[in-house]
Amino acid sequence: MSRLTIPGTIRAAGAPAATAPRGRRALRRLLVSCAMLSFAAGPLHARLPAPTPEQQQAADAKKAKEAEAAKSQAEALGRVQDTLAARFGKGASTSAGATTDAGKMPQKAAEAPRSAGPHGGTAPSAEAHSGEAARK
Repeated sequence: MSRLTIPGTIRAAGAPAATAPRGRRALRRLLVSCAMLSFAAGPLHARLPAPTPEQQQAADAKKAKEAEAAKSQAEALGRVQDTLAARFGKGASTSAGATTDAGKMPQKAAEAPRSAGPHGGTAPSAEAHSGEAARK
């Protein structure tokens, strides 16, 4: 069997010569480590054996139990949501154009009619840094 010979000028395509391994020993180590990694990756793609009938029955029973638990939790959530909707929906008005009385509104939330949106004015703000603001 002939001995493996590696030429000393092998390097990655497009890579500068500084990134190539220096010497035959370093190149041989690189090739051996790549080969070991490629052989080690083979068993990672292996398939597991099919489950036994007992394991399959246990998995089906577990799925049924989880489905039953999810169903009961969904029913409990629905009951709680219905209770909350009934509690907070008692005083709600059903008409779309209904307004809340001014006495029931917080002071900061109450606005004068037609006052929504930005309010422009002719007087500049005190925070303006322009010359005109300093004159007035």
